[in-house]
Order: sequence, then C-alpha cells, then structure tokens
Amino acid sequence: METNKHIIIFSHGFGTRKDDRGLLTDIADGFSETQSILFDYNGVDEKENILTVRPLSQQARMLNEVIGKTRFENENATIDIIGHSQGCLAIALAKPIGIHKIVFVAPSLDNNIENTINMFKGRPGADINLSGVSKLARKDGTVTLVPSLFWVERKQIDPIPLYNELSSKTDLIIINAKQDEILGHTETQGLDKKIEILEIDGNHQFSGEARKVLINEIKNLLIN
Repeated sequence: METNKHIIIFSHGFGTRKDDRGLLTDIADGFSETQSILFDYNGVDEKENILTVRPLSQQARMLNEVIGKTRFENENATIDIIGHSQGCLAIALAKPIGIHKIVFVAPSLDNNIENTINMFKGRPGADINLSGVSKLARKDGTVTLVPSLFWVERKQIDPIPLYNELSSKTDLIIINAKQDEILGHTETQGLDKKIEILEIDGNHQFSGEARKVLINEIKNLLIN
C-alpha cells in the first residue's frame, strides 16, 4: 500500500536567507526521505551582498502562496511546517489550514522590537532609521536593509494570541532554546494548553551539538 507523500515547508527568521544560516538546511537534511521546501522571504542582491527585509504581512502572503502551490501539486501529501524565530510570526499571520503539524523553533513571543534594534545599532556601519530604511551590518559582512513598514507591523503584532489561534487549527509545538542569546528568557505565560512546549539546551541557532538534539526532537515529533 502506497503511503502519502510527506512534505515539510520551512519558514526562516529575520534578515536571513532560506537556509537560515545553515539551521534550516541542517534540519531538512535530517529528513532524508521527506521533500523539503525552502524559499526566501527577502529580496537579495547577490552582487552587492545586500538583503532587503519584506514586511511580515507580505511574508505571510508568500507563505500561503507556497502552501497553495505545494498542495495543488501534491494533492494527497501530508504537509508539515517548521519555522524559526520571526519565521514563526509569518506562519501565524498566514493562518494556514489543512497542515498536519507545525513546529516553532525559538519563536518570538512578544512584540518588543528594542532588543533587535539594540543588538544592531552599536555595530560599525549600522544606521537605524525607524521612519525610513534601516541599515544593519551583519557579522558575516552582509548588509540587511529594513523598511519602516517592517518595524511598524512588527510592533503591532502580539504573538501569543496568534499562536493560540493557530493551535486551534493544527497541532502546534514550540521548542525553546534554554540559552537563547537573542530572545533571552522566553515567557510562555498565556499560551494555550493545547500547545506542546519543549525546552532544550542551545542558543538561538542551536549551534554545535545542540543542533543534533534539536533535529532528533523534531524527527520524533513529525515522523515517529
């Protein structure tokens, strides 16, 4: 008896490419018998090494387009979604239906944009302009441009109610990083009891050995 095709769609974080600096591609590689779909939310100028962040409302529309195309081309497939960091907000805003399971990895749990801004504004070459276009210098030498609309939308988004609403439509699992240097201590107060919450060791990117543990946890959630 032929089993249904299994597809995982990935939703990357803030100011990164579809590989999420290696995190999402490593997770995808852990699912060798599963079709993985990774795509870029942001505009990329390869020549100048510049990435332009799109507003979260646009990211949500892009995700829904990917889901729709995937479902059209794979009518009977089982579809899961894995999001990292602010990629989880794009998923919640998209409000996808008919998804088997959704896994949030180190998701944003509040609407505080100050932590993100403060992390970048002290770096050489950074120019924070909340009413125009902010220029963020990355540690890898790339530049991220952020339009004001992104900050406006981000500050208005309260993640907890969105996550609770999403959990009423599909199984939602949150995996928090115990040593998250980007988000700090994650407060889960207010999350619906239907949401499964796991806490595992690791930084925001689950670097080193923590990544192997993360991948095994996700495999247990989705295929075991």
